[in-house]
Amino acid sequence: MSENQIVEYDDDDAMEVEETTQPTSQVLSKSWAISSAHVPTYSGGYITHCHTKGLVIGDEEPKKFLVLPIDGDLALVDAQKGTKIRTIRQDDIQDDEDEGLDADAITAYALSSKDDIIITCSHNQLIRVYSLEQPDNIKTWGKSGHTMPVTRMKFHESNVFLATASVDGTVRIWDVRGGYVTHVFRPYQGIDSSGMRGVSSIQWKKSSDDRKELIIAIGREDGSISIHDLKDKADENLIVLRDHMGAITCMDWKDTDYFVSTGRDAVISLWQRIKSDDENNVNKKGKKSKSKKGRGEQYKRIHTKAIYEQVEGMIILPTKDLIVATAGTKGSVRLWCSKVSEGKGSKQFECIAEQSTSEAFGEIKGGYLDLQFNYLSDDKKLLDYGQLIVADAEYNLLFLSLSEENKLRSVRTIVGLNDEILDLKIVPNGIKEPTHAVVATNSSQVRLFELGTFSCNILDGHSATVLCVDVSPCGRYIVTSGKDKTIRVWLSTSCKCVAMGTGHTEAIGAIGFSRKVGRYDVTGKAAVNGGGSFAVSASKDRTLKRWNLPGSSVLNEATSDIDLKTFCSARAHEKDINILCVAPNDSLIATGSQDKTVKLWAANSLDLSATLKGHRRGVWDCQFSSYDKVIATSSGDQTVKLWSLSDYSCVRTFQGHAASVLRVRFLSGGLQLVSAGADGLLKLWTIRTTECEATIDAHEDKVWALDISVDGKKLVSGGADSKIVVWTDTTKQEEDLMRAVDEQNILLEQRLSNHVLHKEFEKALDLALDLERPRQILRVLNSIVEKDVQKDETGLMTLKRHVKTWSLEKVKKILTYCRDWNTRARNSHLAMLVVQAVVMSIPAQTLAKEEGIPQILAGITPYAERHFKRLDKMYTNAFLLDFTLTSMGSLDTEDNSQMDFQAWEKNSKHVLPPEKVDGRIQIGGSIILGGNKVSEASDEEEIVSIGDSESSSDDEAMEM
Repeated sequence: MSENQIVEYDDDDAMEVEETTQPTSQVLSKSWAISSAHVPTYSGGYITHCHTKGLVIGDEEPKKFLVLPIDGDLALVDAQKGTKIRTIRQDDIQDDEDEGLDADAITAYALSSKDDIIITCSHNQLIRVYSLEQPDNIKTWGKSGHTMPVTRMKFHESNVFLATASVDGTVRIWDVRGGYVTHVFRPYQGIDSSGMRGVSSIQWKKSSDDRKELIIAIGREDGSISIHDLKDKADENLIVLRDHMGAITCMDWKDTDYFVSTGRDAVISLWQRIKSDDENNVNKKGKKSKSKKGRGEQYKRIHTKAIYEQVEGMIILPTKDLIVATAGTKGSVRLWCSKVSEGKGSKQFECIAEQSTSEAFGEIKGGYLDLQFNYLSDDKKLLDYGQLIVADAEYNLLFLSLSEENKLRSVRTIVGLNDEILDLKIVPNGIKEPTHAVVATNSSQVRLFELGTFSCNILDGHSATVLCVDVSPCGRYIVTSGKDKTIRVWLSTSCKCVAMGTGHTEAIGAIGFSRKVGRYDVTGKAAVNGGGSFAVSASKDRTLKRWNLPGSSVLNEATSDIDLKTFCSARAHEKDINILCVAPNDSLIATGSQDKTVKLWAANSLDLSATLKGHRRGVWDCQFSSYDKVIATSSGDQTVKLWSLSDYSCVRTFQGHAASVLRVRFLSGGLQLVSAGADGLLKLWTIRTTECEATIDAHEDKVWALDISVDGKKLVSGGADSKIVVWTDTTKQEEDLMRAVDEQNILLEQRLSNHVLHKEFEKALDLALDLERPRQILRVLNSIVEKDVQKDETGLMTLKRHVKTWSLEKVKKILTYCRDWNTRARNSHLAMLVVQAVVMSIPAQTLAKEEGIPQILAGITPYAERHFKRLDKMYTNAFLLDFTLTSMGSLDTEDNSQMDFQAWEKNSKHVLPPEKVDGRIQIGGSIILGGNKVSEASDEEEIVSIGDSESSSDDEAMEM
């Protein structure tokens, strides 16, 4: 096969690609907007589900939410969609200058049973109350009083009392209404002082229907449990249970007679409450008598079950029998049942259900961190309408069903932290809009996200980090590879692994599927010989391998992993291979490497067809166009290059990124490119002009992953900042909006012209302000002032009337214009009139409170002083003309001309007071020693002091 035959696309193949992927319109894209985004929401710690119908945001329906710790803050996450609603601290994170730590980082929190407030304690021991209904309403109680960090907080069901537990071993009870401490419980003196006394768990006892109780159980790291009654002021009826050998992690009551405790000693203990004689003593009136000595009740351990894992989460389910759900270090959720309600039955725990091995997180990966119960219905008596929420060590939240048909089966997954996004691909959905994307993170698990809700399914099978993924053009199959040196093929519908290939000796860093849809249905001998679909892999061992797939019928019906064989192999590059791409007609395979080259290979035999040289750094990505015989490449030299497949020459170079360009894709029918860089930016390029049409900023770190849907309307990006962002093309919407705005502006401009033409200046002023036309506003204001002057008014009357109707935002805008007008002498008079009207119509306190107005007025002051000095100089120099005329003699025949001049001189004043230069007074360039000028006339003449004005007020000077 010659090189020309290899490079040229087959006409039939090109037609097939064009029919399936050619967009209906080739309008150039100008703008993209975020339609949804997945950001980190959970970084470890205990989780809380809302107790009521949820959180009301604006006019929307109430949303059920989760409270999740995230890097010293708390995230409110939509329990249905898995998206972050907001954070408690509103992203206001301040680091300590000395230690680089966030002093306000939250260490413990509690959500009230009404879901209206969250109370937190931070590293600096401050306790704060956050309102969920009013996010800006934050109260601070002060210091917690503990000597060491607070690790647990819990509300009593009445929402009146709050318990805070610390590593120092103490528990403080707070009255929420007043924010003060009512009780302090310290470690029991009988406990061995050499043991660890830190509090590891606290739990309030729920009140029964006929008895309101204030009882709290405190579990400590030494395995002891102390039960306190808040009504017992002397704490005479303290109960201490000391049968655990490790830290207590979970405790709770079943009704009022049974108590269950679990810990890191890998056992579940069942305790029975032994009623006191006082409770059984009934007086003659049929009521229980009360003893002055207290209750005197005790708890007796009746069963201990070894479960061989450290329990991190335990829930007592609301059933007739005692059913306990546990999750711990083994990474498997189990249900345990005890027949305590039958009286005569066995009270020992028996395992009645366990999470399947395929869905369990496992002990090797770190196990589970916490366990919560969630009601799906308001009918809390039906267990089938409940779910378990379990958090694993990779910060995923799994929702497990409790129905009889699907007990402990995973319903969905919320990903709390993706870590670094290494690769992603959009899953095609035929002619419909794509709904899923497969994502490789810094994990052995591959995640299949639903783009609308970010609900996630897990593809679990690799034993090491997955580095790259790809999706078949039909959307039925997913191929993954990574550091375990294997490739795996999965069914996208069931997330089941159906085939696996081994053969590489190093980590596999690039993977790709064949691109012709029809080849996936080829089976049998034709598929084995290379006539069907295939996968291509490139490894750190610098080799390129092709794997033939057996066909869709075989893959869909596979009951176990099919062993894929290498069809052909080639040593591709001299350095690590970063990327590979298969041509739309499956004739070529392109590979990019750290050796700065891109190589083209014949897909059938992996024979080298051409080498593209021109980049000055390693090549990170390459992409074939589906519409032209060109290929785009991106490199560490901060450029994107476009190469012709006819003569292998570089035809375009795109420069603009400030760091390495990591990904590149074609869009708009091959007329544009979109690139992603290590600078966290996405750039949109037009190929014909090589110009950057738009720069999109949504990531805070390297953008490692980028893909675009077949129709070109949806773009998904992922980066090292753990964010997955879904973009939609808003070019049409933006153009429609701009067109509508232009039409509206044309109508308003015409109305403005009509008002000016008919001398309706007041209406014209309001319209010009709405249009934000400074030059039109200046013309209208000049016309208004001239109109007032013609009426023998000062020019302020109309301005004052308008200013009183303006909002502060509009006042701020007009003062900004005045600041600009005041820079020119010809407009300074009008600017000062407007400023005078503003300060005379609006109280100074109101202006000072508005953000930005004091700064604008401060910018007006220097130029105003400069203009006043100019007027002073001109006025002072005018005295020379008066002196000259007086010396030449009176031009008036009347004798009182000299008296008129003296009266005029007496009533005149300077705009600004005279300045002092080196202790001397300077006016109009002449210097007068001393500060007072005494005329050489007779003593009978009046002595005039320079600077002392006998004229009218400063307001009149401002009007001059």
